Amino acid sequence: MELHNIYSGFRLDRIERIDEINGTAYEMKHEKSGARLIYIDSPDSNKVFNIAFRTTPQDSTGVAHIMEHSVLCGSRKFPLKEPFVELVKGSLNTFLNAMTYPDKTMYPVASKNDKDFHNLMDVYLDAVFYPRAANDPEIMMQEGWHYELDSVDDELTYKGVVFNEMKGVYSSPDSVLERELMHALFPDTTYGVDSGGNPDNITELTYEKFKEFYNVHYHPSNSYIFLYGTMDIEEQLRFIHDEYLSHFDAIEIDTEVTEQSPFKEGRVITYPYSVGSDESTDNRTLHAFAYVLPSVTPEQSLAFEVLTHALLTSPAAPLKQALVKAGIGSDVSGYYLDSIRQPIWAVHASGSNLDMQEQLQSIVESTLEQLCTEGIDKELLEASLNSIEFALRESDFGGRPIGLAYVIRMMDNWLYGHDPLELLHYEEALVNIRKGLQGTYFEDLIRHSILGNNHKAIVSLYPEQGLQEQKDAEVKAELANIKASMTQDELQAIVDQTKRLKLRQETPDSEEALATIPLLELSDLSPDVEDVERRESMIGHTKLHFVPTFAKGINYVSYYFNLGCLTEEELFYADILSDIIGRVDTSKRSYEDMAKAINLNLGGLSSDVTGISKAGKRDEFVPLMIVRSKALHAKLPELCQLVNEVIHDAQYTDVTRLTELVQESKAIWDNEAFRRGNTIVSQRVMAKVSKVGKFRDDGNLGYYQKISELATNPAALPLLPEKLADVARKIFRSNNVDILFVGEEHELAPFTELMAPLLENWNAEILPDDVLTIEHTTSNEGIVTAGKVQYVAQGGNFIDHGFTHVGAMSVLETILRYEYLWIRIRVQGGAYGAFANFYDDGNMIFCSYRDPNLVETLNVYKELPEYLRQFTLTNREMRKYIIGTMSGLDLPMTPALRGPRAMGLYFSGANIEDKVAFRKQVIACKPEDIVALAEVVEPVLKDNNICSMGNEQKIKDAGVFDNIVSLG
Repeated sequence: MELHNIYSGFRLDRIERIDEINGTAYEMKHEKSGARLIYIDSPDSNKVFNIAFRTTPQDSTGVAHIMEHSVLCGSRKFPLKEPFVELVKGSLNTFLNAMTYPDKTMYPVASKNDKDFHNLMDVYLDAVFYPRAANDPEIMMQEGWHYELDSVDDELTYKGVVFNEMKGVYSSPDSVLERELMHALFPDTTYGVDSGGNPDNITELTYEKFKEFYNVHYHPSNSYIFLYGTMDIEEQLRFIHDEYLSHFDAIEIDTEVTEQSPFKEGRVITYPYSVGSDESTDNRTLHAFAYVLPSVTPEQSLAFEVLTHALLTSPAAPLKQALVKAGIGSDVSGYYLDSIRQPIWAVHASGSNLDMQEQLQSIVESTLEQLCTEGIDKELLEASLNSIEFALRESDFGGRPIGLAYVIRMMDNWLYGHDPLELLHYEEALVNIRKGLQGTYFEDLIRHSILGNNHKAIVSLYPEQGLQEQKDAEVKAELANIKASMTQDELQAIVDQTKRLKLRQETPDSEEALATIPLLELSDLSPDVEDVERRESMIGHTKLHFVPTFAKGINYVSYYFNLGCLTEEELFYADILSDIIGRVDTSKRSYEDMAKAINLNLGGLSSDVTGISKAGKRDEFVPLMIVRSKALHAKLPELCQLVNEVIHDAQYTDVTRLTELVQESKAIWDNEAFRRGNTIVSQRVMAKVSKVGKFRDDGNLGYYQKISELATNPAALPLLPEKLADVARKIFRSNNVDILFVGEEHELAPFTELMAPLLENWNAEILPDDVLTIEHTTSNEGIVTAGKVQYVAQGGNFIDHGFTHVGAMSVLETILRYEYLWIRIRVQGGAYGAFANFYDDGNMIFCSYRDPNLVETLNVYKELPEYLRQFTLTNREMRKYIIGTMSGLDLPMTPALRGPRAMGLYFSGANIEDKVAFRKQVIACKPEDIVALAEVVEPVLKDNNICSMGNEQKIKDAGVFDNIVSLG
């Protein structure tokens, strides 16, 4: 392709090589429609398409978010109720979603299959340019909000998918804090409202405003199109032009993100959030103190990421330490945000009290002044720079398409008329920043952008018991007044509309409509699984696993410690050890110096506790603590020394430091527990059913309960050093660990030579590995919170009833997630979503999330066996579910994921042949195989193992729980 030429209506304005991502970018403009397009040609088979629109709402009705949902509910070429769902059911996509940001909405898809990629792109383009929602108010009602009234005598209620999703979001205090902070910093711009929607305002959205928003924002002249990966770009451009953009003329659109005028003085805001009537309010206040920064360059943005890491992220971070030591909060963190037009730099403190508000601002500013005067520790800055640089070079996004990460980053400039490609380059910026370490680069950055900057705000959220009950009562009274003001004809109209909407939701799409969704053939599927090679050898008493992988010069090293040597009571201390590894003093250096050493030399060091079930076995699992590390191969000696030090030489004697870490852990859980609701209730159900379920629950809600108790019990904290040292002695033994090394062939021998002498000094005590015995829970629990919605779980074990794990169960997961549970719980019930999982150890779980219902959802689960007995499906629809299931089994394998995949197979006892056989069962699945699963599901549901977390009154009114406990 040549510069300035026209290709299917697209004028090629720029070609630029980007070595950092091994790609060449082509920037274009569609002359007729005004659409912008960038293609990055890169040797990556995981192709990405994205279309984004600048969406700038002026209120908090959630119109941008509701629009994101609604345009995916049927279009011109695909006249189904939800083509998005039909795509998920039957696509080999590696990513498929839509996202609403404060000032943009993005519709990205990815696939390795050329035909599938084309299909995904077609459905998404038709959805955004020709949605049925633009002429069908019932779609906005379903996805956004509507009045629901089954009869004129019933109670009037609100219902809607986004309405309930955002009720869930507003149940998390840290989410509310972020929204109040943005409102405080940007009172006069689009950032001052909530693009996702505030439940208090969503019901103000009318269909007229909804249509107006679509007409203004969803035109090609307001669009940003992105393509990435190995493809015939001229063919893609021709398709986009012929099918879509050629039918539009460019227009002038004013969706500009205006800038907030600087403040003359900072703002101070306090705001209550609700906690349960039984929850404590001590140390539950959250603070956010933030600055809106003057204009910054991409280099300065990267420098701010380094600065934030150095000052607030690392255990050696001086600003974090100053705030913790002053008692401002037990969990202190911060971030730099440049994905909006005016970047912000923020400090957060939780586990605090309201009277600390003024002191927080004072300490932040005085500490920054002192750091600028005395100079920031150069070694600390270098360590943080190395950590950021490693992440840039590794470019690992946990299996997500890397092209998606690139377009998200590009939009941070592209949306505001700045150079989008500039943000993909980082080599020159790294060189300049590294040079700046020798001078006052970072101190000057603080002086210029923060100190003396009055465009700032401090927002504090304080807990208030009973606030949610008060708000619920107000909403109930409001609805009663609305109903009372209506005539009988108006009420009947709502009843009729409710019936029409339910009929719409219950009526399946016609076969003709379903046939419009393009579909692959079963012949496009392969039962084969990528076999990750794993070789075993020994280093003294220790088994070494080698996974040969080209990883761009990076080595991934993990240490798998068996926890079978512990009692169940001791697992709590293993979880604490996992939390604090690398964050306490060693016999060789302080925890601050350790943090610097880790960031200077490694790409990361972390730990987690997990249980890996034995394949096909009931209640057999391997309990593990996994210590993970990664570094450039040149830093392998430092990696071995540092891991050895945090494992072998850690000191657990500093009660003050341990107390800080315990209180920090509790504060994090206080803020995030509700967001983890689906995991909590699912594992709570499994704790009643299986040993591995109870083991996982011990490290989840069980851990939160115990850490909360420990954090508020001064008498117990001095006993912690002895407990931790004893458990560490039992776990960290050379004959109790499997070591994983991921790298190239020539890199293995150096690692073995480095690790061998270190392991000789590890504890080699022989201890029994069958000490751990797990006691199941016995009650069905309701976990009360101040939340506005519920998480509802039910499950059991099908091996108990004589069944084994088969491929049809994975197909049923797809059917339930995107058909039965989707329609009954999301579409009709108004929840954000629901899922089902069947595991090869026999465990089975159903769970809804951000669900306005509880008993009604349990009834949906109860009625599932009858649904399965009546299950019928055309061959085409069955093929769709099979393809969608295979997509979930085919996640891309990055170098970082290859080792854990191999070790998962090793500890579970599974093999590639078993995986291939299972995939063959999936591909061969027939409707009658799904029908037969009614006999599996029914007895498990009759075991009646349930748990729900959510609104206090809903939990208490349900009348189905043996035990009701408070989350806090």
